[in-house]
Amino acid sequence: MKVLIVFNHPAPYKVNLFNLLKKDIDLDVIFERRKASDRPKDFYTNNNYDFNVTFLKRGAFSKENSNTGELKRFLKKHHQDYGLIIMNGYSTITEMRAISYLRKHNIRFGLYVNGGVIKNDSRLKYKMKKHFISSASYYFSPSIKANEYLLHYGAKEDSIYNYSYSTVFDKQLLNKPLKKEDKEELRKKLNLPNGRLFISASQFIERKNILFLLECFKGLEEKLLLIGEGPLKEEYIEYIEENKMDNVILKDFMPTNELFQYMKASDFFITLSKEDIYGHTINESMSNGLPVISSKNVMAAHRLIKDGVNGYIVDLNEKEDIINKIKAISSQMSDEALNTARHFTIEETAKEHIEIFKKLVK
Repeated sequence: MKVLIVFNHPAPYKVNLFNLLKKDIDLDVIFERRKASDRPKDFYTNNNYDFNVTFLKRGAFSKENSNTGELKRFLKKHHQDYGLIIMNGYSTITEMRAISYLRKHNIRFGLYVNGGVIKNDSRLKYKMKKHFISSASYYFSPSIKANEYLLHYGAKEDSIYNYSYSTVFDKQLLNKPLKKEDKEELRKKLNLPNGRLFISASQFIERKNILFLLECFKGLEEKLLLIGEGPLKEEYIEYIEENKMDNVILKDFMPTNELFQYMKASDFFITLSKEDIYGHTINESMSNGLPVISSKNVMAAHRLIKDGVNGYIVDLNEKEDIINKIKAISSQMSDEALNTARHFTIEETAKEHIEIFKKLVK
């Protein structure tokens, strides 16, 4: 089975998945660019490519966009070499040009989505999205919410294949949540305080809603560990200092293996993002035994959180309820969080992909 996947940039969690898929299939991956401009340098440092990889030579611009005819020309010359052609999306001009070519020549291809949010589009924008999404013959989707997104823009229900989205290997899963004394020992090593400690890791950008998160922790006994990097970092520092928030610890972006140590040392994970088409930090934190509080705008929350069992899903318009959930969430939920994570690993994701590939080839 020879498969072509077109992806925007080599995000490490996708590279890990592709490396596993390569063990079972002949896999070619084309990346439109070497890096997204808003990612820290360290984001890509551990990438190893076991699959056949090609980077487009030109066309990258803006944060993640690109505009080149290279991909279209490649497909024109080589599309018949592949049993499956899978496009990551239609968000770049390069992808739009390639999909238009595939559509015009009735060449079957799949659309791979990490998630999706239905928006109040203008008539023109809706028609454009529907044009590209409905052009695909089959779809890879990680959640019911993503299914709804695809159906809204013209996908057929029987052409959608669901997979368990994960960025965590089996070996990275905790066997069981850390005991209190082990957690305290790890905190000493990492210079973290005792007491109820929440962790939140994200880009420091407006969409992640960090200022509102800080507002929710103002005056609380609970402590907040913020990890990330981005253009709003100085604004957060200023807010923390002005409000004398000695219950907040700020740390720079760090590689996954280091981040997981800080997750293990924490008690809970929290994200109050205004919008995330998925949100794999929920999966990662549960893999480290953390119950999660997430806004309902993070699509992964609807797949992974059982409200009141392994965490809470909250409404951003209900600030008092969020604060109450911060106070109420219990470490007794840790086992359930870990049980959920065991069903969402990269190995499971790869296994499900191979099963879907076989169905599609038949």
